[in-house]
Amino acid sequence: MRSLLVAGVAAILVVGCGTGGTLPRGSASPAPNRIAAASPTPTFNMDDMMGFYAQQTVFVADIEKVSAVTLLNHFTRYTIPTRGKAQVVADGSMPGPVTWLYVLDGLDQPPIRLRTFDLGTGVERASRAVSGGVASTHRSMVSIGDGRVLVLKRDATRSFVDSYERLTLKPLGTVLSKPGCGDRLLASPARIAIACLETGEIAVAGSTGTTMTVLQPELAGLAGVAMTDAGAIYAVTTERQLEVSGPGDTRLAPIPWPAGWSGTVLPDGIAVATGSARLVIAQTDTDGSWLRVLSTNVLAPQASLQLAGRLGAAPQFGIVALSPFAYFASGGSVRHVQIDTGMLETMTEVGQGATIVAVADR
Repeated sequence: MRSLLVAGVAAILVVGCGTGGTLPRGSASPAPNRIAAASPTPTFNMDDMMGFYAQQTVFVADIEKVSAVTLLNHFTRYTIPTRGKAQVVADGSMPGPVTWLYVLDGLDQPPIRLRTFDLGTGVERASRAVSGGVASTHRSMVSIGDGRVLVLKRDATRSFVDSYERLTLKPLGTVLSKPGCGDRLLASPARIAIACLETGEIAVAGSTGTTMTVLQPELAGLAGVAMTDAGAIYAVTTERQLEVSGPGDTRLAPIPWPAGWSGTVLPDGIAVATGSARLVIAQTDTDGSWLRVLSTNVLAPQASLQLAGRLGAAPQFGIVALSPFAYFASGGSVRHVQIDTGMLETMTEVGQGATIVAVADR
């Protein structure tokens, strides 16, 4: 049905525009000495015609750009050119329709820069050079609902979090620092956490960075960590050891792993399904790749959804989730799975190395 609708509307556009029936998709490259703008939004968009689900937009990074792809019709709203693969955060905490998108790039091609864009249009609002070395090429940036963007950095002796003002990106100073390793940053209005995947050390503090505590016990060989809006932290190892630290807790408590959920947990293969009381975990096993769904309000297994067969491509570079969907990339394909039904669909082809970096509810 959707294909017929698209074909019909496209035919009308061709008749109405004569020989100019091709939809504009201009270059996203910025003009010299001017603030860059993403590629212009095309004039024809079917976002509101699907009707069954609320719109979501997933952001996909590859080695030269970030693409904003809609859920309902897999439409690329705009692209943002980048220097190498970027980290991205979507911030929907402001009241009203305007929300911000933060893009951190130049990680492998310095200088490193942090930019603010209008999430809906891809128009750039601010840009700032970032000093110091970003701790990791993945998941080292978050936004927090009090008007700050946080970036995890690392030098020879310590890991630390620098903050920037939401829109202007004015530096606001260091809010948290710890000795040694740190390669994943988590934040909520309640607290901030720095995690080291290799050692399993997770240092937590209040959102202002006061009273740092290292959660015990430490789980060496973490596959990934995730935090809820309330500040609960979930940590999982590659070998299926899952633990949780509730908001305000200083210890990690084990969660029994369901006996039928065999296989290896994939890197960054854990995410809170925002908007629901569910945690999703990506695994690969001899019979294929799976998305395990855990209910967090009763800490019980809810579903096990197959993502690929034994010879199919497993999720790469982690997963993100916004209820009722989880998103992942595999072999350059961007895919989503409906968490309740297991409905799996390929959204678009971006190219090798494509990484799902953020999702927004619009």
